[in-house]
Amino acid sequence: MRVLLVSDNYLPNRDGVATSVVSLATGLRELGHDVAVVAPRAAPSTPTAQYPTYLVPSFPTGQGGYRCAAPSPKVLGRIIQAHRPDVVHIHTLGALGLLAAAACRRTGLKCVLTWHTDLLAYRKPYPLLNLAIPAIYAGSLLPGKGAEVARTLGRTAVAAALLGDVSSEYREMLSEVLSLFDRVIVPSDKSSSAVLEMAPDQIPYVIPTAAVRHGPLGSSAKRELRVAQERIHQGDSVIACVGRLSGEKNTHTLLLALSRYVLPAVPDARLNLIGDGAQRKTYQRLADRLGISHAVAFAGSVSPELVGHLLSSSALLAHPSLTETQGMVITEAALSGVPAVVLDAGLAGVVQHGDTGYITSSTPCFADALVRLLERLDLRHRLGDNARRLAAEYTPARYASRVADVYHEAIHSGSPLTSALLRDRTAQ
Repeated sequence: MRVLLVSDNYLPNRDGVATSVVSLATGLRELGHDVAVVAPRAAPSTPTAQYPTYLVPSFPTGQGGYRCAAPSPKVLGRIIQAHRPDVVHIHTLGALGLLAAAACRRTGLKCVLTWHTDLLAYRKPYPLLNLAIPAIYAGSLLPGKGAEVARTLGRTAVAAALLGDVSSEYREMLSEVLSLFDRVIVPSDKSSSAVLEMAPDQIPYVIPTAAVRHGPLGSSAKRELRVAQERIHQGDSVIACVGRLSGEKNTHTLLLALSRYVLPAVPDARLNLIGDGAQRKTYQRLADRLGISHAVAFAGSVSPELVGHLLSSSALLAHPSLTETQGMVITEAALSGVPAVVLDAGLAGVVQHGDTGYITSSTPCFADALVRLLERLDLRHRLGDNARRLAAEYTPARYASRVADVYHEAIHSGSPLTSALLRDRTAQ
């Protein structure tokens, strides 16, 4: 099968979407499929020899390492003609993803979407989405449904002016967008619920992303690892937290939990924050105010292949974010035999409570689970071993096999609305 993966987020950016694209492309190639990736060109770019990668012009957004693709319809058309895909799999609803979706509708190509990001949940930390969601909606339906688009945007403007809350209008817009795809994949039960709330007829397939396995480190990566290790805490009571230092990751809650609950119970506990972002100085000042700066190390950004090495020297992973649809770092930690404590109860399918880690729903419970694992080495080892075994079984090839089943169904059956009642809600 010939597959074209399209994403507005890609390497060298290191978020969950980019990781998912790499994992899927790697797995599809292992299974013998002919796969190519279309993504924004970045500097420095990260080419790969494993599969063809078409990089289109882009410009920085000013939001971390994210870029906005500026693709030409003609260029994308030539890419599609060159690769001749049986199915196009879109991972983002940015300019590139929307253009690819429009090309599929024009040419009759089957088109699958993975709903990686809860756009409604991200509106608060990223207010720009309040403009982006209407733009996604208009970009998806125009020019064919101009009158309908105008009416919906008009109602939204009135609701914003009179009520201030346009959540229902945004759900309606995103429902229309989702209905344009032949199939929709989500990485977790949590994101499945979000999709079903917006589009009850578009029943998604729940297929978690498999973590990317990295090979042996080269000499430059080894040097980078040594530098990173010098910046972080070492020892038996080290908590790791991996991710962007930005508001939606809820790092401030972890710092408060460390100050109020964890350090009083385990004075030698230490926290390594692995990642960088716009809120770094804010969190450094918060650690100073709380009197815990001695216990918190800011490692900064590291290459993806180093994350597992830094996690393997940690006692556990703390995951305070409430906006993740899967939390890829949880699986990365599991591959290193490190159990996770998660604050988001919606990720119950990602962590098996009491078996591979703990799912909590409040800051005191979150802190209590951290303390419990820090104090009990035997429990850490048991949960970590369970997590490693389960993560090792779910390879990129196994992930890709489940996604390929969705491709086959999209290619050989009717529209999502006519087949929704004929399939399970998840890919088995």
